[in-house]
Amino acid sequence: MIHWQKKLEGLRHVGSCRITTRGRKTGRPHTVTIWFVVAEERLIYLGTLQMGRDWPKNVAANPEVVLEINGLRLLGNARLITDESKRVRAESALSAKYWGVWISSWLGLRPQGVFEVEVSGEAAP
Repeated sequence: MIHWQKKLEGLRHVGSCRITTRGRKTGRPHTVTIWFVVAEERLIYLGTLQMGRDWPKNVAANPEVVLEINGLRLLGNARLITDESKRVRAESALSAKYWGVWISSWLGLRPQGVFEVEVSGEAAP
């Protein structure tokens, strides 16, 4: 296991992460705080209630992202999950970690988009 993977494993309980995308029009960094779930060694799930937000639009234009979780900065490629079975698995993982997602699911509300980030390594500070 690579050093950053060991660090990431210890951060599964952290409540949120920061995602930095590149602006689809400006190319400038755009950073927001979102919920996340560590799914596997190199896979992180993200969800959004609004696909109209800038970060999902930026990911569609350029999938390269930086995730920051308690000081650990990771490089990765994000993509919208379109396979229904993968999406259900990701939504289940999000609702298991976050009670707000769980309650919303009982009310029939689902995230508009669920993404997976394949982490390629640690980003420079």
